[in-house]
Amino acid sequence: MTKEINYSISFKDPSEHYCEVTINVRNLATESLLFSMPVWTPGSYMIRDYAGKVQNVSVTDGKGAYRPAEKISKNTWRVAAGGSKEINFSYRVYCNELTVRTSEVTTEHAFLNSSGIFMFVRGLEHLPCNLKINLPKDWKEISTGLEHTGKNKFRAENYDEFIDCPIEIGNQTILEFQIKKIPHRICIVGNGNYDPKKLINDFKIIAETQIKFLKGKIPYQNYTYIVHLVEKGGGGLEHLNSFVVQFPRLNFNDAKAYRKFLGLVSHEFFHLWNVKRIRPVVLGPFDYDKENYTQSLWIAEGWTSYYDNVLLRRTGLINNREYLEFLEHEVNDVMRFQGRFHQPLRESSYDTWIKFYKKDENTNNSQVSYYTKGALVATMLNIEIISATNFTKSLDDVILALYDDYLNDASKGYTEERVKQICEELCGKSLDEFWRKYLDGTDELPIKDYLGRCGIEMTDANESVKCSLDIEAKTENGKLIIVKVFAGGSAHAAGLSSGDELIAIDGYRIDNELMNKIIGDMKAGDKVEILASRKGLIRSIKVALLKPLPKYVLTERKDPSKTEKQLLDKWIEG
Repeated sequence: MTKEINYSISFKDPSEHYCEVTINVRNLATESLLFSMPVWTPGSYMIRDYAGKVQNVSVTDGKGAYRPAEKISKNTWRVAAGGSKEINFSYRVYCNELTVRTSEVTTEHAFLNSSGIFMFVRGLEHLPCNLKINLPKDWKEISTGLEHTGKNKFRAENYDEFIDCPIEIGNQTILEFQIKKIPHRICIVGNGNYDPKKLINDFKIIAETQIKFLKGKIPYQNYTYIVHLVEKGGGGLEHLNSFVVQFPRLNFNDAKAYRKFLGLVSHEFFHLWNVKRIRPVVLGPFDYDKENYTQSLWIAEGWTSYYDNVLLRRTGLINNREYLEFLEHEVNDVMRFQGRFHQPLRESSYDTWIKFYKKDENTNNSQVSYYTKGALVATMLNIEIISATNFTKSLDDVILALYDDYLNDASKGYTEERVKQICEELCGKSLDEFWRKYLDGTDELPIKDYLGRCGIEMTDANESVKCSLDIEAKTENGKLIIVKVFAGGSAHAAGLSSGDELIAIDGYRIDNELMNKIIGDMKAGDKVEILASRKGLIRSIKVALLKPLPKYVLTERKDPSKTEKQLLDKWIEG
């Protein structure tokens, strides 16, 4: 009977962007095997069809004899063992896209998002997985969360763990620190203007603060941070005992950009607990063939988006004003746009597979983000709990209770009923109406009132702005093209559309700068005539100018009441 699955990977010519994978299965007790590539990667909820990058599938038995392989679905191959007790299933994967959820192989390095590289053997996903990495001669380093078992050899307890460990291979810089004698390795790929000592200090204090918050329990034997320094871009993806993030290589001296980077680091590290251990019941074990639907990403991602910045504030690396800048972004992402009236929060989670990762010009008008609205709802729940318990409890206690549930039975995820139960027990009242309005409904979030209870003022910086078209436009081949038209704004009311070319206003030929100048000299109620081209046809559109959509700013009240100060202190300090 098969007791383990053995994988090997090689890079015969990295300049071609390929890796070569072989899966060895021994002691077969079946006449056929099914090999499948996942269609998505956990933590990134979109079908990506990784099998599309696979080619040159070949199969031999233990004696090197050819065995036939038949592709029976978009991501599955069937192999007839023909009485053989050993099968070697080999294939190549094209890797030329460096994101946190895809893979790249170049002459400089290889980054492997394992769910898009290593297939699973159906029915044997529970078995241990061994990996041998055959390094190109000039590459010296391997960075991964997998258990190290020998030179260039690694192991995972099962397939879920195996592909939850991305791999960076090359000559990356490795910075190290320890917490409670547990090694933490920051693996930096590429050059940049970072300060190694500062990076170690900041990563360490973020980890220490979160570990302290979660009762001092460290749920891993080692931790690997993979940091790709890129020309532009960003983003991150959490894993079981590692994460991958991207950051522009020359932005480390930009204080605001660096704070956002630390927020990303905090976010992905907090997923160690919220998602990787405290998880919705349907997110594990995974079905790698199709969407894994859940309405609970407002907790899994939204609460993580709340805690990433709160816990960053508790490190002391940012102050209250800088923390409120993070919260401002979340407020504006939700409260400026009409999408908040059209898509309930829990629905945004369920529809992430078809909407969130496929944004278009109408997204702000039709959707909400379970990240940002989830964070605002978490903020409101936190204030509810603090107020109801006379400043003795908070949302922190909900997370800790859910973590206790996990520690008591790690095989089970949480239900939303359980989350609501804990919140109601802490508040001492029903939260049915809260759930109905803000999770299942599209009622306006009273976030301004909640923040006001904590001595935080929410004001509209656009109040003094006389009018606006409320569009996003770009110059393309000398043409001023509308990219987005925001519902509730002047352009939207007049019928201007994404893709329209703006030619003139009131007879004046315009570019982006002149358009803003002309509109800036007018006031709400004024009317202008815009000459535009839509799909090659010229038309004149009359626009009645309106006040701009709001742009919210958060500030601490200079003279908060005692109650307001107590609420804010409990929120910030825990």
